[in-house]
Amino acid sequence: MLRERLRALGHAEKWQLDYLFDLSFQAWLVHIGVVTATVALLAYAWPGDVWPWIWYAAICSFSIALATLAWRYTHDRPEDDAAAAPYGIAHSVLTFFVGMSWGLGAFGAATGDFHYLLVYSLALGGTALGAVSSQHALPRSCLISLWTSVPLLGLAHLYHDPGFVGAAVMAMMLLYAGVISILGFRLLRFMTANVTLTRSLDAKLAEITEMAAELEEARQEAVEANLSKSRFLAHASHDLRQPVHAIGLFTACLRDLRLDPAARQHVVSIDNAARSVSRLLGSLLDISRLDVGGIVPQPERISLDDVLRDIGRQNADALRESGGDLVLESAGLWVSADPALLSTMIQNLISNALKYARGATVQIRARLDGEARAVLEISDDGPGIAEADLHHIFDEFYRAGSDARHKAEGLGLGLAIVRRLGGLMGLDVGIDSAEGCGTTIRIAGLPVVEPGAVSVPRAHRQHPLTGLAVCVIDDDPEVLAATATLLRRWGCEVMEFAGLPEEAVGCDAIVSDFDLGGSLDGLGVIAKIREQEGWSVPAAILTGRSEPETLTHLARSGIPFLRKPAHPAELRALLTGFALGDEVQEDEAAIS
Repeated sequence: MLRERLRALGHAEKWQLDYLFDLSFQAWLVHIGVVTATVALLAYAWPGDVWPWIWYAAICSFSIALATLAWRYTHDRPEDDAAAAPYGIAHSVLTFFVGMSWGLGAFGAATGDFHYLLVYSLALGGTALGAVSSQHALPRSCLISLWTSVPLLGLAHLYHDPGFVGAAVMAMMLLYAGVISILGFRLLRFMTANVTLTRSLDAKLAEITEMAAELEEARQEAVEANLSKSRFLAHASHDLRQPVHAIGLFTACLRDLRLDPAARQHVVSIDNAARSVSRLLGSLLDISRLDVGGIVPQPERISLDDVLRDIGRQNADALRESGGDLVLESAGLWVSADPALLSTMIQNLISNALKYARGATVQIRARLDGEARAVLEISDDGPGIAEADLHHIFDEFYRAGSDARHKAEGLGLGLAIVRRLGGLMGLDVGIDSAEGCGTTIRIAGLPVVEPGAVSVPRAHRQHPLTGLAVCVIDDDPEVLAATATLLRRWGCEVMEFAGLPEEAVGCDAIVSDFDLGGSLDGLGVIAKIREQEGWSVPAAILTGRSEPETLTHLARSGIPFLRKPAHPAELRALLTGFALGDEVQEDEAAIS
């Protein structure tokens, strides 16, 4: 402890001098005021003596010098300890002369009455306390101020009264100097701890700021990487969908041939594998479209019963293969929702139930939730989900933990897509499940609306596609051949082109790929063919693109489009509508 105090006396860091001189200018101006008041008392008590004025001139000169030193320091503001050290030394030297002036002046005051010496003692005692409060940052100057003035003041009292009283007063003076010296060291210790803490906090803040900047940079990189992944999937979707689309068309052609049972089973296996790849690819692309904001809900007034019946028909084969059953509870409710997105949500939930609860009964129930909202509940009596998995079941790529479940096909995206599509439409998706007790998933918040008019279906003829002249355009030879072969199997007369025909071909319908590798895309080719034919030939676009701008462009064109890999039944239904003269709207034909 003593060694630390001695070291503090001989050394001062720049922060100590900064603190000292920031206070010094005003402190020395106050000091001059105290000295002026004191000299007035001395001049009154010794009106004929010169020494009070000599004392006043000396102490004021040193005080002005110290105030000037403080002003110079604060304006120059040295950059480091070495540059600041001379200012500290000068301050200590000048302080020495100020202390000596106060101490020697006490002997002059001691030549008069005791009450004059008492007033002088009070002025010097207050000045000494002020020196501690303003100079404790530089203990060397603080101690010089105290121990060059207060002990001399004590000797002056002993000089005034050489007896016991004078000695007692001198002892009290020395005790006073010791006490306020200790106070000065404690103030310095407190300041040092405060500065150390401040520096530590500044270092931590700088470290945290740097870390936050690095984390923000990493977050931006992660966001950009995620968006790049999503953009890549969106742009690559065309190339990924093309071969799957061709496989589906070729297997549809093979199904119509008279094959032996073994060959037919191979065709079924190929078709199932192609559909599996198509579902996996669809899930990945759905997630990518959700990531880049490529899905915008288009709410319509729809009948929940119609939607559920359509889904039941679509899943009839899958239910038979899984050995399960589907139970629909009709409620006669009409809601406002995007039919394609709502169907996708329900379809994903049914697919999950068929994969993870094979042979189970799947029940879909629609009911009112209050006066203006409806709830869909999709339940199964399968093995259920463990409580530990329920917290993550809607996470992307998460699959429940048992080995048996991991054998089921899929990427763990179905429920994630359901939750995100629900959020997109303002719906609340919740789940209730327990091991051995089945699973119930709720889609809540569907706005209930008044029932709407149901369109009456048009008369159906036996072979609507027989003799239909279809112009098929695709720059991929395999896809072109597969599409043409399939259409011919349906009875169509097909004209195949890799790009824009050179002249009118007399077609009844147009089926064109969107990306044709030339200056014109599918929409441009359709416009040119219509111009050549001289009438608005019914047309459809097949596309593997999924980026938002392309889908919006297609939607605004008014031409129906199918997303690859398109199911042959969808294409057949679209062409049948053309043959019958139906006005097929894009929203009905587009497959999200």
